[in-house]
Amino acid sequence: KHRVKPAPRSFYGVMGSTDPDQTEIARMGAGRVGTLRINLVWGTVQPSPGAPYDWSHYDAIVGAAAQQGIRVLFTVYSSPPWVASKSNYPPTGASVTAFRDFVFAAAQRYAGNVTYWQLWNEMNSPSFWFDPPNPQQYVQLLKVFNGAVKGGNPRAKVVLGGLFRTPQLPNSIPLTRYLPAIYKAGGKRFFDAVSVHPYANAPKDALRAVEQTRKIMNRFKDTKAKLWITEIGWATGGNESPLTVTPDVQAGNLVRSYRLLAKTRKRLKLTGAIWYSWRDLPGLIWFNHTGLFDESLNPKPSWYAFVGLTGGSPG
Repeated sequence: KHRVKPAPRSFYGVMGSTDPDQTEIARMGAGRVGTLRINLVWGTVQPSPGAPYDWSHYDAIVGAAAQQGIRVLFTVYSSPPWVASKSNYPPTGASVTAFRDFVFAAAQRYAGNVTYWQLWNEMNSPSFWFDPPNPQQYVQLLKVFNGAVKGGNPRAKVVLGGLFRTPQLPNSIPLTRYLPAIYKAGGKRFFDAVSVHPYANAPKDALRAVEQTRKIMNRFKDTKAKLWITEIGWATGGNESPLTVTPDVQAGNLVRSYRLLAKTRKRLKLTGAIWYSWRDLPGLIWFNHTGLFDESLNPKPSWYAFVGLTGGSPG
C-alpha cells in the first residue's frame, strides 16, 4: 500500500475561540501548526468613524506567528457599533466606503505575511448575516472586498466565508443552495477559493461535504478556485450534541479527518484544514469545548494527535 505524500505544514491549521497570546503562538510553533486563522475585527482597529487605525493588537499576533513560521489567514467578520446596531449586520450604504478603506489598509499593511483573506463567516446563517442571509447582497460586498484586498496586495487571495452545511435557524440557506446562488449572482470573478465548515458526526461525512462542495464548483465550471476548510472539529464537553464525544474519540476523529483530507487534497484542490478550536471556553454550548486544550491550557489527547501528524513537539 503506497504511503500518501504528507501534506505541507500550512495544510494543518487552528483557530482560537479567542485570539491567542504570544505564549500560545510559541506553543503552536513548537507543534508545527501551519496556519492560524484570526478574526480581523474592524471595530478593534477603528473604534469610531474616521478614527486613525490602531493595528497594535494584530501586529503582535502577525509578528509572533511570522517568527514561528505560521501563516495567518484573516477572516474579516463583524461591523463596528458605529456602522451597524448589531455586529452581524454587514456594512451597507455609506459605511461600505469606510469598510473598503479599512480592508485596503489591512491588506497593504500585512502584505508580507498574510496571503489569504476571507470575507465574513457562515453568512448562510442569520447568526452571522442579519437578517436573512442573502447571497446577492454578499456578492455585492465581495466585489468591494476583492477590489480592496487586491488593491492593497495584488498577490493576495480572496476566500469566501466558510459555509456551514446545514444551518438550523429559521431563514438559513443550506450550502447546496447558497453556493450556487453566489455563482448565479456573478460572484465567480471575485474570489480565489471557496470555504466550507464540514462539521459532521464522522470524518467520512465531513469529507463527503467537501466533495459535495467541489461538485458544485465543477458544475459552475470553477475548476481554478481552490477549497479551504476554515473550521472542522468535535467537542469534548458542554451540553450533549451529535458533535460531543470523549477526548479519545476527538483525537481519533482529528487524525482520521486530516488523513482523509490530505489523501484527497490534490483531487479536491484543498489548500488547508483549520481545526476549531485551539482551546476551550467556559459555557455549555458544544463549540466552546472543541479545543485541543482545555480552559486551563492543559493539552487534550487531540493536541498530541495533531502534533503526531505535523511532526512537531507538544511543548
